[in-house]
Amino acid sequence: MAGRARMTGWYDPPRLVSIALRVAVSTVFGEFADRREAVAAARAIDPAALDPACDYRGEAAAGAFWLDFVADTGDGWNSTYAIARLLAAPSLAVAGLGEALPPGRVLIMGGDQVYPTPSRDLYREKLVAPFDAAARQAGAGGGHLYAIPGNHDWYDGLSAFLGLFCARRAATAFGAARRGRLIGGRETRQTRSYFALALPHGWWLWGIDVQLAGYIDQPQVDFFSHVARQWMAPGSRLILCTGQPDWAYVDPADLSRGSFRNFDYIESIARLAHRRHRLCLVLTGDSHHYARYTEAGVNYVTAGGGGAFLHPTHQLADKSFAWPYPPPNQDPGHGGPYRREFAIAAGADGRAALFPPRRTSRRLAWRNLLFWYFNPAYAATLAFLYAVFAWLLHGNARIAGADLPAFLARGDSFWSGVAGYVSLVAATPWPAILILAAAGGYVYFADFYPARKRLFAGLLHALAQGCGILGASVALARYLPGAEHSWLLILAIGLCSGIVASTVMGAYLLFCLNLFGRHWNEAFSALRIEGFKNFLRLRIAPDGSLTVFPIGLTAVPRDDGGTLRNPPLRPHLIEPPLRLS
Repeated sequence: MAGRARMTGWYDPPRLVSIALRVAVSTVFGEFADRREAVAAARAIDPAALDPACDYRGEAAAGAFWLDFVADTGDGWNSTYAIARLLAAPSLAVAGLGEALPPGRVLIMGGDQVYPTPSRDLYREKLVAPFDAAARQAGAGGGHLYAIPGNHDWYDGLSAFLGLFCARRAATAFGAARRGRLIGGRETRQTRSYFALALPHGWWLWGIDVQLAGYIDQPQVDFFSHVARQWMAPGSRLILCTGQPDWAYVDPADLSRGSFRNFDYIESIARLAHRRHRLCLVLTGDSHHYARYTEAGVNYVTAGGGGAFLHPTHQLADKSFAWPYPPPNQDPGHGGPYRREFAIAAGADGRAALFPPRRTSRRLAWRNLLFWYFNPAYAATLAFLYAVFAWLLHGNARIAGADLPAFLARGDSFWSGVAGYVSLVAATPWPAILILAAAGGYVYFADFYPARKRLFAGLLHALAQGCGILGASVALARYLPGAEHSWLLILAIGLCSGIVASTVMGAYLLFCLNLFGRHWNEAFSALRIEGFKNFLRLRIAPDGSLTVFPIGLTAVPRDDGGTLRNPPLRPHLIEPPLRLS
């Protein structure tokens, strides 16, 4: 059991390069290599009847029907195993709730089942292993599992995802039936990357595959249109599971960006006026926190706390914008435009439906000032690069008949050393070229901003980095004992610059997040916070009401040694149970 996976180091240089290549390839070729249409052709669905494996309408005649939703699993062992233990528990006691909750008959995984990129080995190591261990520890098994892919599942063209979650086959003229795979004692049941489940008491659940760019392929559109028209009884209630919270990502100032239009189209399929289906609940992950929005009686819940690093919540805000199409459950009237208004909900206790709370999230962001500590490989790489840069400056100084210490410590004032540093940078083209390349990288990094603000933010960041490195170099040359030795000064500049540059990066992320709500992903991926995990447990009662129990886990215990210790877990309700009828 040794060598369990740790949280992904998103700023480790080899991983940055690997992820960048995967993202570039999948972004450029993803739509050309979209396997969903090929899979749909190879794994035909009987249009006459729903797959019996996806029909649960007869399973709750005598009592309630339970199901679970979890998203963004498969990162570090500690966090993933903790959530797997809670999901596998035969009876779950939750602080703030007077009743123990039984496990779900069905587990829905809402995207990004593995990090950073998918492969059979990583799925086995980061997802299957902790869920299997939790099931063995609890003696659990017998449930069913369905999953929709997120962007990280798509980075290999969906190959590993299909092999793990879509292994089940119905009997055909070309072969016998084949059962799905077991993950944590639960059998996978789907045959494609999307599915429709018939639940008891007039409820349905749709799992949507939005690929990398929010694009819905035509066979998937045809499938859900057919489900809505032919299989769902008029007036059915719908739970929609999708790959990302487009309502939170949408930019009201620039509606052309993002994939909200694609998400709205899926909503419109459920809005078939002549069938009068009612969308009641939308579930997603992708953002690794808990947040509940409401609009026109529909609850939009992000519950991406299955095991990946924590995302902040204090940058979240209400969204309001004009839109050509009406909200769900509303028939087209005057032809638009309509108003879409997504408001962060307040629980019955009056607090914003966010986990972690905004105040905690803002406090955690200050850890970015220790960026070098949380990302030592990144800091070490910068230290090496800045040592090489100092060596180039030393070469320029030797051409001028001196050495690096003589230029940086010359004169009676600190500013004389600054002038000496600048003169060395300008002596030959290479230092200036490297500085311009770095500035271009910082501008590219500021991609959360519109074009002009992006240029300003990137250049301001580059200026802060340059001033920090220059100041540190001159200070070391003037005040460090032994700095008159060029090799010692070069090594000291490299080491100090790695820490300074990493700290400036952290300060930039902190500043952009806490003041402008930008770089929320980059700021918290740097911290790799294991705690503040969550999942949802849902109950469909015999009277047809649906209750959502949002379950949080603030502290994730360490259990990454050679032997499972199973330290106690202390789950709690994030907000009072949400009852929908």
